[in-house]
Amino acid sequence: MTKVLITGGSEGIGYEFAKIYAAQGASLFLCARDMVKLHEARGALQNVYHRPVKIISCDLSMPGSAQKLFDEVKDENIDVLINCAGFGFTGESWKIDVEQEEKMVMVNDASLMSLCKLFASQMRQRKSGVILNAASTGGFFPGPYIAGYYASKAFVISYTKAIAKELKASGVRVYCLCPGPVATAFYHKEGLKIPRGAMRADQCAAYAMEHMKKNVMIIPGFVNRLCTILPASWRTAFIARQKKKILDRA
Repeated sequence: MTKVLITGGSEGIGYEFAKIYAAQGASLFLCARDMVKLHEARGALQNVYHRPVKIISCDLSMPGSAQKLFDEVKDENIDVLINCAGFGFTGESWKIDVEQEEKMVMVNDASLMSLCKLFASQMRQRKSGVILNAASTGGFFPGPYIAGYYASKAFVISYTKAIAKELKASGVRVYCLCPGPVATAFYHKEGLKIPRGAMRADQCAAYAMEHMKKNVMIIPGFVNRLCTILPASWRTAFIARQKKKILDRA
């Protein structure tokens, strides 16, 4: 039985991955901060798919949290690690609370890197395993008015590409999912409207599952793929105008 650990697994893209793997007969381990949402996710999954689901409350913004999570599941020999936990802030960078943005970097980057190291080491010994890190098309360019979040996703892209190369001969496969706008709670938490044309979370997860094994970089949507190859100056100017309009309307 395939064992799958999903951070950020109680909602959004992470939860949609959980549904897909449950339908395939996997045993699930869902990690998130909110125990209420974790219980709701487990109940919904078990009612439909009748698969074992273990829930783990873990705040990945705290130092040492990645090691604690690994220690809790290391004896399970996880086959698939999906790092979907993450969040971000919009606004002028200098106005965003320093402590909150440091926590964002801890979740989006530091804890993700630690989990990759810990689980990759275990997977290498078995000569098999899958790691998928959720980034964003925003990681390809500077992001005025969403600077810290885009920068954190640039790290995820660079780091994932590098370890995918390092682990290629070991039997461990590594992927980086880079969606454009996705209709998730990210926008509601920031008090913003979901952008027109945003992809549904279930569509994003399904695309990723379909395109694993083909490319390290998984970018759903033709327009999103096109955007990643535009000149950086064009894309940065467009992002600045777009985000400024959204913030002015909020």
